[in-house]
Formats: sequence, structure tokens, C-alpha cells
Amino acid sequence: MYLPFLLIYALAVVTRKSLSELAYFGIILIGLIILLRPKKSIFKHLGFLLGFEGLLFILALFNPGEPLVSTPIGAITKEGLHSFFLLLGKAFLSSSAVVVTSNSLGFSRLLAEMEELRFPRILILTLAFTYRYLDLFKEEALRMKRALDSRAFGIGKKEYYRKLGMLISEIFVRAYIRNDKIYKAMLSRCFGEFPKFERNKSLVPLILSVIALAGVLI
Repeated sequence: MYLPFLLIYALAVVTRKSLSELAYFGIILIGLIILLRPKKSIFKHLGFLLGFEGLLFILALFNPGEPLVSTPIGAITKEGLHSFFLLLGKAFLSSSAVVVTSNSLGFSRLLAEMEELRFPRILILTLAFTYRYLDLFKEEALRMKRALDSRAFGIGKKEYYRKLGMLISEIFVRAYIRNDKIYKAMLSRCFGEFPKFERNKSLVPLILSVIALAGVLI
């Protein structure tokens, strides 16, 4: 099962204290990608993830220490660089393992493993609906942006982005209304039984878990 591997891997990664230790888990991530063979589009997602997490930890560059580069907002320090790459490495490796696994096997596989591990059913069902509603939210956002593009032809970029920002709250409202309609439609069709997810046993996650634990013990 891949879920225990992901938990062990993430726990091992976040407890590392040096970049050299993270390199070991980076090799495990590469091995995971080779074994699961996700779609090539996964690398776009990983690139976006790396950039997003880099922005989250950017302030770590300015930690007190030996200054290396002076900037208008402060000095980038040697200790700051180390903290930045350490935090970024931990976050990226942990989240990338989850993204690669869910992209390759499908989110329903992880839900099936949660059910097999006796996670609370209400938690699994909530995650299943949340995952489904993410697609619904994305679809609603694309529809509203398409409508804005068709009605805002010829206006300046500043005005366009102002109108786009005004639509954010409306997107949440419309997605909520559609979610409610879908839920009522499910109730009208006698929904109530917990969905059964696909199960597929393999020794690969067990081997990867042992390798990850070995990195902690070495």
C-alpha cells in the first residue's frame, strides 16, 4: 500500500537536518517516478509546486547571519540560504511524492487504502467529495473567465485584472450552488451507500518504505 509509504517518507523527510540527508530521499523520489511512470504533464505540476513553495519560504533567505548579497529589503545571508533550501527541499520532496503517487495511481486508490487501514468513513467520504468538487470549482472558474473574456474585449490589462479579481468571490458562490444541486440530485437517487474503491496490492510500496526507513536509521 502506498499510503503508509507516503506517511513514512514524509515523516522521514521533515525530520532531516541537512541537505545531504535530503539528497538520499531525492533519489527515492526519482525511483518512485521511474517505477510509477506518471504522465509527462506531472513535471509541469512539479515545476509549479517548486515555484509556489519557493515563494512561501523566500523570507528565510534574510535570516540573521553572515551577509552574502545586499538587497533593498535586506541582506541575504549564508545561514538564510541554508535554511531556505532546507525548508524548500523538505516541502518539495514530501508534496511531490503525494502528487506523483496520486497522479499515477488515481486518488481513488489512496482512498481505498485509507478504507483498508480503517480510517473513519466520514473522513474518506469527505475527501472523496472534496476531490470531486475541486474539478467542479475549476470548471466553474473557467466558465466565468470565458464569459469575462467575451465581454471585456478591448479593455486595458489593469481594468481586466480588476474585474477578474471581483469574480473570485462569485466563483465560490456559484461553485457552492452547483455543489448543492449535485448533492440534492444524489439524494434524489437514493445515495447513501459508501462508495467502493479499487484495491490493488503490490510489494513496491513496501520496498520503498523499507528504503525510506533505512535512510532514517543510517
